[in-house]
Amino acid sequence: MRTGLIAAIQTATSTLTQFTVSQELPWLQNAQPLYMKNMKKIYVGATEQEQSILFMTLDDVDVDQNLYTTRAYVAVDAKNPPSQLNQLITNILTCKSQTGVVSFDEESDYTVEQDEDRLIYTFEFRLTVATT
Repeated sequence: MRTGLIAAIQTATSTLTQFTVSQELPWLQNAQPLYMKNMKKIYVGATEQEQSILFMTLDDVDVDQNLYTTRAYVAVDAKNPPSQLNQLITNILTCKSQTGVVSFDEESDYTVEQDEDRLIYTFEFRLTVATT
C-alpha cells in the first residue's frame, strides 16, 4: 500500500512547486523526525495491518477483514505557510482510492498540530480488505 500511495501522492502533487515527495521513511535523526527537519517534504510511513474476523461461517472458512493504515507527514512554517498548502491537502486526501488495491472501504483524513513554529500535517489512509 505504501508504494502505491507514494506514487499517487507524487502524481497528485506534481503541479505543486512548493512541495516534494520523499521515498524515505520518516525516521528519526537526532531524536527528530525527518519531516520536521525537511519542511515542505512529504514523507510516507510504513503500512500497519490489523486483522479481525468479519464473518464466522459454519464450514470454518471465516471471512477476515484486514485494515491497512498508512500515514503521510508534512511540516510547514506556521508563521508563513506556503500558498499551495490548501491545494496540497485537497490533493493528498484524494489519493485514498488510488492505491491499486481492491477494497470495500477507503478512508482518508488529516490532523494538524503545532510544534514551536511549525505546523505538522498528518494524513491517515485506511483501507479495508476482505479475505477468506
